[in-house]
This record gives sequence, C-alpha cells and structure tokens, in this order.
Amino acid sequence: MNSNYYVSKTEPVRNGDGTNVYFTFSYPDSGSQLNGNVKLTNQEYIDALKNGTTDDTYSGLYRAIKAKIVEINTVTTTTTTTTKEA
Repeated sequence: MNSNYYVSKTEPVRNGDGTNVYFTFSYPDSGSQLNGNVKLTNQEYIDALKNGTTDDTYSGLYRAIKAKIVEINTVTTTTTTTTKEA
C-alpha cells in the first residue's frame, strides 16, 4: 500500500509547531484518488524521515501519514452503565 501514496509537498506550519504533509493516495482497484494533508509534529516528522529505508526513503513518512489518518478518524467512545434499583 505504500506504493499507492505520493507525497506532493511538505511545509512548516506557520506557527512553527509542526509540518504539513500533503499527499495523494491512489486506490488500487478503482484508480480513484484521495488528496489531503496531515499535520505532523516536528518530532513525528523527523522520526518518520529517520524510519525510511534505503530502498524507499519516504516509507517512514507514508506510515506516519497512515497512522495520523487513523488517529484523526478514530472516534473515542465511552460506555456508561446504569443500574436500576428495585
């Protein structure tokens, strides 16, 4: 799935607290594309670049993008249990 990602641009966040990573994801079956961006903290961005491989220097960045997308789209739920008194 990493081969379906393309990083089109990276730029520092204006207030300096991270890096915006712009990407395109191509769906393998339909050929449709999703264009978007995620904000990584400075440390997340540096760690992602360090986690690249010699074959694919962006592979760490692709994993960081996927992780951030999952984090953004995961809804935290809470369960409340009530009991009835007889």
